[in-house]
Amino acid sequence: MKALIRAAIAAAILAGPVASFAQAAAVAVSTDSAKTFDIFVDQPTGFTFVKMPGGWKFVGAVNKEEAKHLPATVLTSVLPAQASQQASATVRQ
Repeated sequence: MKALIRAAIAAAILAGPVASFAQAAAVAVSTDSAKTFDIFVDQPTGFTFVKMPGGWKFVGAVNKEEAKHLPATVLTSVLPAQASQQASATVRQ
């Protein structure tokens, strides 16, 4: 399982230089439209998922040290910006 996670992260690292900085930033900001085979790491838990054609697939977890050094192409949020703001407003009420 760890080999699959490391392979997915290595693929993301290798794909990073291919995309320009603007495209990488757009991927990180425009997370509500995650593409097939995008990688998502949940920061609090380290759980790692890959977006497959049929939906998100859990592929394992990374430790806290690995989570600190993720490539820019790895998603750390899959909520649209508006949903995140709505959720925080609901918590405050």
